[in-house]
Order: sequence, then structure tokens, then C-alpha cells
Amino acid sequence: MADPTEEQLDPADVYARELTNFAEALHVLHVDRGSPSYRAVSAAAETAGRVSLSSSAISEAFSGKRLPSLDFTLELVRQLAGPDQEVREDWRERWKRVKLCQRQSVARRRQSKPQHETGHSTQRGPLDSGRAALSAVRLEAERIIQAAQAEAETIIESARIRADEMTASATQMLLDATERGTIPVAERLRLREHTRIALAGPPGSGKGTQSPFLSKLLEVPFIHLGELYRSNIAGRTPVGKVVYGYMNRGELVPDEVMLEMLADRLRAPDTQHGFILDGLPRNLNQAIAVDDLLSATSEGIEAVLNFDISRDESFRRVIGRRVCKNDSSHLAHVTYATPQKYGRCDVCGGPLYTREDDSRDVVAKRWDVWKSMTEPVVQKYGAEGRLVTVSGIGPVSSVTERALTALNAYFG
Repeated sequence: MADPTEEQLDPADVYARELTNFAEALHVLHVDRGSPSYRAVSAAAETAGRVSLSSSAISEAFSGKRLPSLDFTLELVRQLAGPDQEVREDWRERWKRVKLCQRQSVARRRQSKPQHETGHSTQRGPLDSGRAALSAVRLEAERIIQAAQAEAETIIESARIRADEMTASATQMLLDATERGTIPVAERLRLREHTRIALAGPPGSGKGTQSPFLSKLLEVPFIHLGELYRSNIAGRTPVGKVVYGYMNRGELVPDEVMLEMLADRLRAPDTQHGFILDGLPRNLNQAIAVDDLLSATSEGIEAVLNFDISRDESFRRVIGRRVCKNDSSHLAHVTYATPQKYGRCDVCGGPLYTREDDSRDVVAKRWDVWKSMTEPVVQKYGAEGRLVTVSGIGPVSSVTERALTALNAYFG
């Protein structure tokens, strides 16, 4: 016997089949992405700030329990397959087909309701005709609304792509202007025999953003505490194995271990003419220990460059920050440095993510730690006449030029 044609199938069966295929296709996307946890997908969507993807709703979408909304589907596809517009348009059409099957199934179910359930006779009176007309109008209105929503989404997406292109162009112009405007000032600093500085400032003050700029312009390496940990662990150095042991147990790395790593790094040839310390010293004990370490091999830290920003600005910057998984020195920001390609690093193309400690609660705690532990370090260097404070507010190029000008004035 031949299989029944599409017209002969019950609409409910057709809808069930299409919904299952839809869910299975979503599941394939999930597997192709590496099967990230539902919580990770949900967190990424929350970071993007477009559509909420709860773990339970994602589970229902993959299992085919119900058809998710169009917005939910497109955002889930974006998280699993990237921002490719053609892919999203394909899924939009898939969703429309399943939605049509769902409507046909509902309409058939309503038509086949027993008359005793509806409480109406087989004769259609004026009231029934009015209800039928109202239902038809409602369906047409829904269709028009959905078409308008689809068109609006297309317009918004096009605007977002155009905004990303403009941001990328402006970012490149900013980088070019930064280099052109600061080279004359930097050249005077490069005439020095050496330049040994440390960066300070509250969370989100711009130390990580300014480090690579200053490093390139002053032609000295920047040394970040977190990168020291990672490079030693990845290189399986003796001190790296010790660091890994502490971290694996959830314990803080002792200052003496940190100093051993720093001493090894400062013995490298590229630090002969100076360095930029980023992320240390973080407390008075570390400041004293670092001074003792450097006094044995050099003249120590010559200046501490302190970037001053308000608490509110700190929150805005940190919460919107995104970090590259391939290289933590590659940073982006949802407002101040939007990546050219959604979720991807402009430098190396690696995936961007939000660090767990870039939340409001964590930033508040970090600010309190800064005030109680690190600000006294800034005061120490200030009392010793080694502090250079500049405003961290403004475009990156302006802050860089401001910092170099202040350092020039300090060194005379």
C-alpha cells in the first residue's frame, strides 16, 4: 500500500513529525558546537542581552516538547552556529514551516470537536458566524504581526552589522591616531637607559588595555601576574607545578612563589631596558618584597602609573568586558570596543567570553579589596615620590597620550 500523501496525513501527525525534525536539527547544532552545557549557552545569551535562554527552555527545545518562539530559536541558533545571517534566515524559514503545521493542527482539532463539547448545534447561527469571522481576522492579524516582526528583525540585524563595521573602522582609526600622536612623546622616553614602571588603578581602570600600547611605544615588555601563572603552568616549569598545586587545591599562591616567578621573568634578555608590571604588587607586603627583589638586580620600580576612575565607571567597564579564550591580553567591550564579528576576538578570531569575576557582586568585592589592600600601595609610592596619577577617563588614545606626557614630566 502506498504511503499516505501529505494531504492525507492528520495535521497533528504532520506537526509532530516536523517538530521532531526541528528539535533534532537543533540538537545537531548543539553537538557540532561541542555540546556546551545549557548553563553556558544561557550565560552567553544573557551576556549578549538580546533574548533570555533558560536551561529548562533549551532542554525543551532540544527534546521537541514544544516549539520555542522565533526570537528564542534565532538566538539559540546564534549561540550554537554563530552570527551568520544566511544560517539565521534558513532557521527562520524552518521555524515558519513548523509554526504553519502547528496552526493547521490546532485548526483541525477545533473543527473536529464534538458538538456536545462546544455546546452548539450543527446549525451555524449569527453568533457562530461572527466568531468564525473574528477567528479569521485574528489569524490574519497574527500573520501580519509576524511578518512585521520578521521585517523588523531583518532591519535591526542589518543595522547591527553596519554598526559593527563602523565600530571596527573607528577602532582602527583610533589605533592609528594613538600611534601617530604618541610616538614623539614615546621617543623621548625611549632615549632613557631603562624605564621600569608598574601600573596601578582600581578594577576596570584600564591597566590591561594600556599595557600593550605602552609596551609597544616604550619598547619594553609588559609582565602580567596572571600570564606569569599561566605560562609557567603551561610550560611545566618547577615553579609552575607548585603554582598549579596551590590553584588545584583552591588556595592562594604565596608571595614567595610569585616572587620566584617574577625573578625568573626579569632575568630574560628583553627586560634589559625596562619593563611594565601589570597586576602587581597588590598589597603592601608584595610592594615591599618586589622592591627588595628589584633592588638586588636593578634600581627597582622607577614610577607607578596610577589610572584614576570612579566606582561607577569601574562597574560599567568591567561588567561589559569580554576576554579572548586564546589570549587573555586580547580584550573587547560590549560598548566601548565592540568586536567586528559577534563573539569573536578582533586580534586572533578566538571566542570571547565573560569572566566569572566580571559580575556586579564580584566587582563590588574587588573594589572593596582595592580600597583596603591595594590603595595603600598607591599611597606608599606616593609618599616615596614615585607615583604618577592620570585620569583613566576618555578614549584609549587620549589616556595613552596623557600617561606618556605625565611620565615625561615625571622623568624630566
